[in-house]
Order: sequence, then structure tokens, then C-alpha cells
Amino acid sequence: MTNCEWREKIGPYVDGELEPSAEQAVAGHLQGCSDCTSAVLEQQALKKAVRVAGKRFTAPPELYASVQRQMQPKKSTGLWLKASALATSAALLVVIAFTWISRPSASNATVAQLIDQHVTTLASSNPVDIVNSSHHVVKPWFQGKLPFTFNMPELAGTNFQLIGGKEVFVNQRPGAQLLYLTGQHKVSIFIFQVPDAGTRAPRWNHDFSFTVNSWSADGREYYLVTDGNQTEAGKLVTMFQDANRS
Repeated sequence: MTNCEWREKIGPYVDGELEPSAEQAVAGHLQGCSDCTSAVLEQQALKKAVRVAGKRFTAPPELYASVQRQMQPKKSTGLWLKASALATSAALLVVIAFTWISRPSASNATVAQLIDQHVTTLASSNPVDIVNSSHHVVKPWFQGKLPFTFNMPELAGTNFQLIGGKEVFVNQRPGAQLLYLTGQHKVSIFIFQVPDAGTRAPRWNHDFSFTVNSWSADGREYYLVTDGNQTEAGKLVTMFQDANRS
């Protein structure tokens, strides 16, 4: 956790509670403070996760019945016990909601690690090792660093801009992370080598607060991670598929 003196302003900044002048001051500070930038990203991800969970998960009927019973104790218990029951019930609901959010299934462990890698990249002052907008420069940079090759799509006439790339290690596997920009959102494409087990069509993962897609072809496994929308992300998925067809 950061000890920066601006840390106390991050919460109000993310929630839009600051005066315009103070908001501009914090925004200027974030330009040069990776710790506070990381804190902003964490809070934004948490807020999005809570919104998603609120729309996706419904407490079972027995939980509602239990809460109702605790909220309506016998008349002889007094007001303090009613307040205690209400607070306990509210805390229980919060714990249940966050349990749903923070416990991905074992099969999604890799996706969870890639999301962490993407968030770390966004918070870094040096997000990529090779900074260049041309795939003719970025792709050759990986030669000799990875035991496989891949193609990158042409971006002319699209809404995507290549920022650069870097080598990553996930589950002790070396891979490539390519970072793109579309509008106000950044998109990470992760590529790993896997035993050629055929082709798996793109599949959206809805267990997380980020937009995630994964697919495989020709002994390579691809993952897309972004906080942008699925429609825009799907365009980049299609472009990568087309660029890597045998």
C-alpha cells in the first residue's frame, strides 16, 4: 500500500466527489505517481466488480428468509438487538457478494493471473519493454526470446493503436504480451505455446470484472484482457485470428 500523501484523495477522486480544481490536481499527480495510479485502478476494478456482481448474482430464498427473521426479532428484544441483527445481516450479504467476486474457479486461475498482469501493466510507468507502434518492429523483438512465432494484424483503418510489447511468464510458461489502445481503453493480447490440440473458437469469460476472451490455434493459445466493451474487443480477436490462419 502506498504511503503517498495524496492517497486519501484517491477514494473521493474515483467516486467523483472532488471539486473540479481538486480533481484536476489529483489527475495531474497521477501522471507521475505509479502507486496512486495503481490504487485508482484497483478501486475502479472493485467498483466494476461490485456492479457486475449486483446484476449477476441473486441470494437464495433461504438467505432472504433468514435475514427477514433477524430483522424482525421478538418485541421483547429491544431496539439495540434489532439494529445488531440488521448490521449482522448486512455484513453477511456483503461477505457473500465478495465471496462470489473474489473466488474464481480453478479452471480460471490462468485468466486471473493474466488480469493481474494486465492491471500491473496499466499501473506501470514503463508498461512495455519494446515501445513502438509498428508490428514490423515489435514482432522481430520477440525472436530468440520465445520458442514460437506469431503474426500481428495490420491496424491501418482501424480504431486500434499498438503501444508495444514485452515478454511475460505465467505458470512457468514464457509468452508475449502485446499492448493496444482503442479509445480510452487499453487491451492486452497474451500469446503462449501449447501442445497442438486442435483449434478452440473464441470464448468470452464472464466470471471476472474485465472483458476476457481466449482461443487457440496451431499450437498457440491467445488471451485478450481489457476493461473496454466486448464489441470493440471482438474486433481485435477477429483480426488476430485472420492474421494467424494457417
